[in-house]
Amino acid sequence: MHGLVHRQGHTPPHINGGLKNKAVLLMEPDMDLRLMLNLLLTEDGCNVVACGSLVEALLAVSEKHFDFVITHGTPGIDGLLLLDVLRERGSATPCVVISARYEKEPCLLAKKLGALDYFTTPLDYAALQRLIHSRT
Repeated sequence: MHGLVHRQGHTPPHINGGLKNKAVLLMEPDMDLRLMLNLLLTEDGCNVVACGSLVEALLAVSEKHFDFVITHGTPGIDGLLLLDVLRERGSATPCVVISARYEKEPCLLAKKLGALDYFTTPLDYAALQRLIHSRT
């Protein structure tokens, strides 16, 4: 999986109750990571709307309610702006941020904007599954 997502074996670990029918917004500009996460989340039963830009993500949130948001957090990327817009609108939707590398400032800003966690790649998919399941 190109080192972007770490998942043991070919079968996702069973989570009691699963992620079935969870509406997940995925905003990730990196097409490979977006496609992989979309596939994994869809295999787990989530209804995923995968976006590559802030404009697409804002359009999606204006049209649909999401149970969970996964966004990108590298400086200069619109992922943190998405969190800011959601919070300004009063949304309490659980969110996580994914980045190719750990950087202190974006991580702190993501937490300030209400992100539950800040994941780096290679992404621990099992940890992401558990977090989505625990918050939706």
